[in-house]
Amino acid sequence: MKPVFVYGVGQDVRASALAAAIRDILLKSSDGFSWLDKGDTVLLKPALNSSDPYPATTHPLAIEVTSQLLAERGAKIVIGDQSGIEHVLHHPGGVIRGSSRSSYIRSGMGSKDDTRFVSFEEGGWDTGFYHYRSGSTPSWPYGFFISDWARKADHIISLPRLSTHSQAGATLGFKIMVGMLREDSRMEFHANGPYNNVITKAAKGSVLSAKDDHSGTFFEKIVEISDAIKGKLRLTMIVATEAQATFGPDRFGIRLGPLGLGRAYVKKPEPGLVFASVDQVAAEAYALALLKDLKHEVPFLPRMAEHLILFQNANVRDLLTVPVRIHPFIRHAIRIGLGNMPERIEYTDVPYAVQDKINVYFS
Repeated sequence: MKPVFVYGVGQDVRASALAAAIRDILLKSSDGFSWLDKGDTVLLKPALNSSDPYPATTHPLAIEVTSQLLAERGAKIVIGDQSGIEHVLHHPGGVIRGSSRSSYIRSGMGSKDDTRFVSFEEGGWDTGFYHYRSGSTPSWPYGFFISDWARKADHIISLPRLSTHSQAGATLGFKIMVGMLREDSRMEFHANGPYNNVITKAAKGSVLSAKDDHSGTFFEKIVEISDAIKGKLRLTMIVATEAQATFGPDRFGIRLGPLGLGRAYVKKPEPGLVFASVDQVAAEAYALALLKDLKHEVPFLPRMAEHLILFQNANVRDLLTVPVRIHPFIRHAIRIGLGNMPERIEYTDVPYAVQDKINVYFS
């Protein structure tokens, strides 16, 4: 059985107590990293779409504690990602603007002296990515290009944050794998989704372009990225002491310099939750259930602001109405063999009332 382990942490706990909870759940959910041999390379994949701090990006303690535990066991740790096209623009001629390393530092995840971090764009257009295609990626008829770290790493740990998304409705464990794609492949899947004009505008000045193939496979393309890493993905863990319950993935839906329109409304679950599973689909399903519950509690004004700005996007509306087990992320992931719905949910320090409230989304 592949359960989801859930720990409750009070909103007033010190960082040391949260770190202890993260440590415990990592060891319990991974069986003490029983798959790890000394000298293995472990890629930590955070959510680093922008330089905005948690909860727009991964909680820094998720990075710190996971890295510490792995280092104690002799692992070589690599933390890698490439920020979104709005923040980092990379094409065959090189990087036009932005830096994932800069996003990593400014988000609060690490410092300028952190040699563990790799910006995927720094690997080069041809040398830093490789072509992937399989029988489980039918939505990508010509395959996609993914960071070479997907094959160089011995193991991968996914560290998403809990957030809604202005295009996809939610950005959790499947959506953050977009950060492993080369920019042309990112352009290709975005062309099937809503508000693609935002992406094409962000790519201005590059040679990149993409046209909607009218396949309607926006969600499927996102999910199928994980087929390239399923043999190495050991764990998905989310620190959800805070969550963006409107807009996303960044602090603002529309950037206007340092500020913007459509500020994400941040909810603080009580208690805060840390959860993990070795099953990518089970972790995603629990994250969707929690996000749906938090979104139901968004006050009227921020709820209406999102509705007015994103009223054309059915993906945002569907997050509340589509049951977890038939959400397109979950349905397609199960179909192509990436995992299953939670077989068991093991709670620690989570009140029964909170458990019941979330578990109802699995009925």
